[in-house]
Amino acid sequence: MPSTWFLDTPPAGQMLDAGAVAHLLDAGSEQAPALNMLDFINHVVPVEYISLVQYIDGVPSQVEGHAAGGHDNITAECFSLYKKRFRHADDITRLATRMSAEAPAHAPVTAMLYDAADIPDPAWREQIFIGRQLTGRLSFLYSPIPRTLFAINLYRNRQNGKFEEGDVARLLGLAPLLKRAHRNALFAQLASPDTPLRVAGIERTLQRTAPQLSAREREVCARIACGMGADGVAADLGVASSTVTSLRKRAYLKLSIHGRQQLLRFTR
Repeated sequence: MPSTWFLDTPPAGQMLDAGAVAHLLDAGSEQAPALNMLDFINHVVPVEYISLVQYIDGVPSQVEGHAAGGHDNITAECFSLYKKRFRHADDITRLATRMSAEAPAHAPVTAMLYDAADIPDPAWREQIFIGRQLTGRLSFLYSPIPRTLFAINLYRNRQNGKFEEGDVARLLGLAPLLKRAHRNALFAQLASPDTPLRVAGIERTLQRTAPQLSAREREVCARIACGMGADGVAADLGVASSTVTSLRKRAYLKLSIHGRQQLLRFTR
């Protein structure tokens, strides 16, 4: 069984060096905030991989995935396999499904730790954890803005070993800070005056690189590529969130992709 915690505020007395704080502050102004989060985390505890996942109606979609220290970035490949075959065996997926109906932004961060030995599905454990030499996953599930649910998934491999008790304690202290930094990044993206220009440019690129998409699907994908969540896309286009979800699903099916990380390949 995984270990679970509920976190409201950072613990008193936890000291962070200036370099770590600088990376976290940068996350609020970058297009790939999870990369800055990973740099911040590695100033405190060594972590090889980060996968930022958004849940829409309980269904996960990878937004970003990064590797630290020169490791091959296996996050998109692993997430694609996980989403297709193993997500229903994951306790955090079931929790996200329950939370997605409301997902209040004031709710505490839920943290869940899986050691490789705790993975309930043997095929999941064998194909992803043992196959990629991963020793554990620490997940932070939270709602940075109303009705929008994300998970930060942190992975260790054999180089640094499993998450030990001291590592977990320090990382749990970072979780509320990561939530706030991500919330600031989302607000900055939504408020950026450059966003309409970037959206228009990506729509033109998608017309060339993904001609199989309809005009409406291109509109949705361009906004997702700019970092908007389903609610933000819906507000921008003046449609229901369920419509955005349907258009996104159809577009991803046409492109044979599973999340924003893979979508970005079509925007270059």
